[in-house]
This record gives sequence, C-alpha cells and structure tokens, in this order.
Amino acid sequence: MMEKRGYGVGIQSFEDMISRECVYVDKTAYIYKMAQSKAKAFFLSRPRRFGKSLLISTMKAYFEGKRDLFKGLAIDKMETEWTAYPVIRIDFSRGKYYEFEQVHSVINDILKEFESQWNIIEVDDPYRYDTRLTNIIKRAYQQTGRQVVVLVDEYDAPMLDSIHNPELQSHIRDRIRSLFSPLKAQSDYLRFVFLAGISKFSQLSIFSELNNLNVLTFDAEYEGICGITEEELLTQLKPDIEWLTEVMKKSFPQTTLADTVAQLKRRYDGYHFSKNMADVYNPWSLIYAFEKGEIQDYWFSTGTPTMLVELLQSKRMEWTALEHIEVNISRFDAPTERINDPIPVLFQSGYLTLKAYDPQTDLYTLGFPNEEVHRGFAGSLYQYYMEPSYSGSDGIEVIFKKFSVKRATFEQFMESVRKWYSSIPYNITDRNQNEQFYQSLLYALLVALGADVWAEESTSNGRMDIVLKMTDAIYIIEFKYDKSAEEAVSQIVDKNYAMRFSSDSRPVYAVGLNIDKDQRSIDDWTINKIEQETRGAAPHSAD
Repeated sequence: MMEKRGYGVGIQSFEDMISRECVYVDKTAYIYKMAQSKAKAFFLSRPRRFGKSLLISTMKAYFEGKRDLFKGLAIDKMETEWTAYPVIRIDFSRGKYYEFEQVHSVINDILKEFESQWNIIEVDDPYRYDTRLTNIIKRAYQQTGRQVVVLVDEYDAPMLDSIHNPELQSHIRDRIRSLFSPLKAQSDYLRFVFLAGISKFSQLSIFSELNNLNVLTFDAEYEGICGITEEELLTQLKPDIEWLTEVMKKSFPQTTLADTVAQLKRRYDGYHFSKNMADVYNPWSLIYAFEKGEIQDYWFSTGTPTMLVELLQSKRMEWTALEHIEVNISRFDAPTERINDPIPVLFQSGYLTLKAYDPQTDLYTLGFPNEEVHRGFAGSLYQYYMEPSYSGSDGIEVIFKKFSVKRATFEQFMESVRKWYSSIPYNITDRNQNEQFYQSLLYALLVALGADVWAEESTSNGRMDIVLKMTDAIYIIEFKYDKSAEEAVSQIVDKNYAMRFSSDSRPVYAVGLNIDKDQRSIDDWTINKIEQETRGAAPHSAD
C-alpha cells in the first residue's frame, strides 16, 4: 500500500508546514500576481476554515524574502529579486471580543510587539491606535529604507463576536476604524496591504476608511486563492486520492479511484466565488478526510450556526426557500453590523454559495454547496426545534434507522414525526402557523438523517411537497393545514404525481398529512399505494 503523506491539519503557519514537509497546495502564483499588480491594497472574504490564515502566513514569508521556503513552488520561478520588506501582521484570531477591554488587550499587545521591534519607547495614548500604527509604519520605513507590508487576518472577528451587543459593537467598530485609517493615510510608506475575513462590513462603517481596497471576493482571477480547486485536487493531491482509495478498499473492495473522487466531490465540492463557477472544495474537510482516511463531515462539526437558525426563524424564512434563491450581487454589501437579512450572512459563512449566474438578468442563484453543508445545516435546524428530552429508543433518528433496514414500519416513523411536532415549543409554532413551516421541518429532518429526499419537486401538473426515496419504495408526501389527509392524498392521485416515477420499479405510496391548527401537530394522516398501471395515465384537474 502507498505511504500516507503528512497534511499538517490545524497548522496555519506556512513556514511550519514547509519545515515539517507537510502537503502544501501551491497558492503562490496568486500571491505573485497581486504583488506585481498596479493595485496596492486588497480585501478578500471567504468562509471560516478556508485557508485565509495560511494564505496570509505565506504572504508574510514571501515579503520577508524567505526564498528557501519556496523551493519547487510556482513563485520560485516567477520572482527574481526576493526583496525583504518589513511586515506588520495584525491577527485578530488571537482573542475573543465580548467586551471592549478584550479588544484593547489584543490590539495593544500586537502594537506593543511592533513598537518594541522598531524601538518606539514612548506611547502618549495607548488607545490612539491610529497614531501608534502610523508611528510603527513610519519607523519601519525609516530604519529599513523599504516600504512596509501590512497583513490583517480575521479583521472582522471583533465585530462578529459583539454582534448581539449593538452598543459594544458600535464602540468596537469605531476603534477598529481608527486602527485601519493609516492603511490609506500612510500609503506612501506602504508596499502592500491585505485584509481578510469572513464578512465584508458595509462601506458605511469599517470600509469608509479603506475605500482604496481592491476587493477580490468575486474576482474570477482569484476564485481559487483559498480552498482547493478541482484541478489542484486531481493533480497536486492525486497521491492522496490514491491512498484514500486503497484505505476504502479494505471495507469496500470494489472502490475505484473514480468512486473516491465522486464521493469527495459530492461531500466537499460545490463552492463558487465568481461568474465562472469554477469548482472549489472545502479545504478543511478535504484535508481531514485524507488525514483520517475516511470521508465524513468535518467542517460543519467545527461550528454550529445557532444564531443563523434563530435568524431564519425570526424572519419566518422556511428551509426550502434556501435551496434556490436569486439575488443581485449588491445584496452582499448589506451592513452586517445590523443583521436584518440572513442571506448575506449565510453566504459569507459558507452555508450558501453561488450556484449559477444569468448574464441577461445579472442575477446569481444561491444554494447549499454540498452534502456536508446541506445535511449539517438541516441537522442544526432539526435539533433547534427538538426538545432535549425527545430522544432514546423511540427517538426519531433511531426509528428512521430501523425503518431504513425494515425493522420499523413507515407507520412507526410517522408516529415518531407526530410526537416530534407535538414537542416543538408553543412560542415557535404560534408564529409559524402555515403548511410550509411543517413541510420545511420534515424536509430538514429527513436531510439531516441522510435520506434521499427532495422538496418542491416539479411535475407537469404541479409541485410535490416532499419525495422520500427508500431502497424498496418511494413516498410522495403532501401537506395540508387544517383540512384533511384524504384531501392531500387526492391531490397526489388526481394530479398524478406518481407519473414522474413511471420508469421506476419501486412501489409508490401517496402519503397525506394534515396539520391541526389547535394541536399544532399531525392530527390525521393516511397512506395509499399507487398501482403501477395508473402511473402513466394523463393527469386531470384537482382543486
């Protein structure tokens, strides 16, 4: 069997990765392109765990002229001078920011390090960050005779941590804006400026001091600057795919290289950051899969979007609405300091991505990037609505697993769903009394359970609420609100939704569910098998 390579999971230092001989996906050509461009200041937003810190660390090593670290990489053939510039790296990942003194402590420590490095002894006012950074930039320039490079990592961390405290956030925003002001005012002393974060705070706040930034977030030339492109996966990481295939063959002997690639693509691919729609894989999950020798969900387990689920719930935005949203690119410039629209936050956080672009309307379609995110977000939504006590031998997850292997019936599964609906707190259901809410919840539950499930599937005569495909049967599920289960089944039959599966040999069942507005749960449900010979019949009208 081939030898497993070292991946440096969790290492965000380029120098450390190279010295340890870890696998490094070469991004240096992007750095050289930026360094040689006419622009001087750049901004990039990417989701968490997408390689931003490693990118900045690589930039730091390059601008410090550490050529030995870049042997064999693309930039080694491009750069001829390897000039060493003074580099100021401001890393906001060094702390948490739930009160202002925490912000000051981190910024003060960073500035003190550089003041010590450049022999700045006296500081008149430690809270005048703009004056202190200005003095550092000027002193570094004077002592080296070279312009200064400033790299800012996770610039938005203080604002994101304080997002639930508007007063604190406003204060923090003003201080961060003060810190960044020299990055424009001292341009003559600066060789290169790069800021990275998850979100782009609106031009009305932080960026009002930095309106000279070249924003790369949706730039096609830099779409692959973070993450792992499909080309990189199939070339630079091909040895790792081959190794993983050999590992998987121990459990599934028929596994081929193509099977492994297909599984990696389905689980971790799907991110797009420009109109070109070049495929970008989640680097955290991909590298973890190689490290562990197993294709599982890794990125989503590092963070639970409880705040986003609550925001969706407060805005009464249903889960199914997230799977096909058309937006103008300007929507992402909404002021995230005051979150009223969950869509920009879902995109910036990596839960949604660009899926298509229509040049005629200049609209982007958003959706979930891959199985890992789709299922993980559904699981968060499902858990959010589930009472902590609702688990155990009769819990919905246990019953569904038994149903999947024919050790429980569909009727038992539906009884478990009914109990789950009944357990949802009254204050939540009271604000969401409609058919779509309950449909969205069942769909999220089935996605979280790993089911082969589809919502709002179109037919020639309407849309099916939910289609659940099991190995031995297909269930078409239709919801009604304060009506009757029989009416729901009649709609399925009368509109001949089953015709969609006329070429499928599995039996098809029509499942009608009715939600009682007083009980706030399923008060009636019925299931009818649709005979094979009726599936191809032409549909007729139904109310």
